[in-house]
Amino acid sequence: MKILFINISDVIGGSAIAATRLGSGLEKYCHTDNYFVVRTKRSDKPNVFATRQNGFDQSFERWFNVFSNALGLQYQYLPVSPKIIRQKVKELKPDIISLHNTLGGYFETPMIAELSKQAPIVWTMHDMWTFTGNSAHTFGDESWKEMKNSRSNAKSFPALGINTGSFLLRQKKRIYAASNVSFVAPSKWLYNLAIQSPVLEGREVRHIFNGLDLEIFSPMDKARAREELNIPREAKTLMFSAEKLSKNIYKGGRDLIQILKLIGSMAKTEIHLLILGLGEIEEISELKNFRIHSAGYVQDEVKMRLCLSAADMLVFPTKADNLSNALVEAVSCGTPAITFDIGGCGEIIKDNISGRLIKPFDLNDFAEKTVRLLFDETRLQELSGSARAYAAENFSLKDMSRKYFELFSSHY
Repeated sequence: MKILFINISDVIGGSAIAATRLGSGLEKYCHTDNYFVVRTKRSDKPNVFATRQNGFDQSFERWFNVFSNALGLQYQYLPVSPKIIRQKVKELKPDIISLHNTLGGYFETPMIAELSKQAPIVWTMHDMWTFTGNSAHTFGDESWKEMKNSRSNAKSFPALGINTGSFLLRQKKRIYAASNVSFVAPSKWLYNLAIQSPVLEGREVRHIFNGLDLEIFSPMDKARAREELNIPREAKTLMFSAEKLSKNIYKGGRDLIQILKLIGSMAKTEIHLLILGLGEIEEISELKNFRIHSAGYVQDEVKMRLCLSAADMLVFPTKADNLSNALVEAVSCGTPAITFDIGGCGEIIKDNISGRLIKPFDLNDFAEKTVRLLFDETRLQELSGSARAYAAENFSLKDMSRKYFELFSSHY
């Protein structure tokens, strides 16, 4: 089976990680022939093709996208990337198109009907955008259920200038109805929303958890991990991870700083904080009772395992999430996590099994339970074992790959 993956990136971001893992699993367990077309290529893999060939393409299409969004014409026409996508589909003649994150100004929504005539499309939804007017996350606003787009949704990422969300909803419904396309939701939370969508009425929607290689993401000796990262063996260590640390609207923002301040005031001894991600959070350096270790953006899975194994807990005060790679990676490494009961987070973090689940957005409770668990070595060890067991049962790369292969096989 020849599969063409279409995504915004090959290695940067949650959707890129999930798509790449799916491709590797399908190749390993189902012997598929995989190709990727992405807006932004960062790897040197020969089976990955970039839609933007140079700096001019990137700048021109980026500003064209900004202008289009301001006019409410989100992803109606783009001048560079769609030509490459069409060209590669015709050239490669895939059996299946595995579509992923179409945001970011490289993929035209009307292309779906056209591409699906050349190969069936299975669209893995990494957020809500597929069935809203324009919002990746609506933060509880349900106007999309009535084929409407509220003002607050129009301002949500990726934002519209002129609110044409109702038109975009009707357009999506027409396009999907005319296309050979089915949908996969990585979380039950997203699946339950998707099946309520008028836009997806009559379309096949399935739920398949994202998986990872449980041999790579597995517990390792904490003392050895800390030695390699220059963290004292007996240090109480928290970890926070996000793709982008600065101006992050989803993965914590101001809440993260407030929680860390509360933790610092509650703890009686110094806490070590391991931070992973692009950029920096300015207020971090001002925290009292913390020693900061910055690892930058960690792309290598072995390095990620090392970092997670060095930490006692992952703190993840997200405001919106589908099925967080960070949480799945943490529990697979036997590192308990604490997070808000948001989106699909509760499907990864089972309270008192794989970590602690907090009512949104109770910052005091988040901080108190973090400190209580961080200084309870016995309970940490118990949760480490049950977290790993839960991950092995639910987030296997092999299981995910076979479920996708069965789905793909049923469509071509």
